Amino acid sequence: MVITGTVGLVRRFERTRVLVRGFLAACPVCGGRGLFYRPSRFGWLHIRTACPGCGLIFERTHGHWIGAVAVNTVLTTSAIFAALVASFVSAWPDPTVAEVLVPSMTISLVAPLVLAPTSRTLWTAMVVLVLPPDLST
Repeated sequence: MVITGTVGLVRRFERTRVLVRGFLAACPVCGGRGLFYRPSRFGWLHIRTACPGCGLIFERTHGHWIGAVAVNTVLTTSAIFAALVASFVSAWPDPTVAEVLVPSMTISLVAPLVLAPTSRTLWTAMVVLVLPPDLST
């Protein structure tokens, strides 16, 4: 699938498919997997420079991953908020500090690492929608 045009010109189904692929840590253009190195000396957070399936280059400009940091921050904040709400609801009517603090601190420490690959591919999917790649070369 070659995506052409800007966000307004891309059909709604294609936009949704691109975003879902990004959310599932797949290539937003071809849906290919294997974008991240398996646990090795590079670490599991290291993304390949290009998609093995379609050749999409992920870091298209200097500072490209700043947007992925923002996406990771939003996803982590949402997870922390959900943990806080769940903690208060489960401990109601008399929540203690530990019952609220332990789950929210655990989520705040684990979520950024777990969501890092997803935030990178989701950010790349958003960039692909706004600035479609030229895959002809």
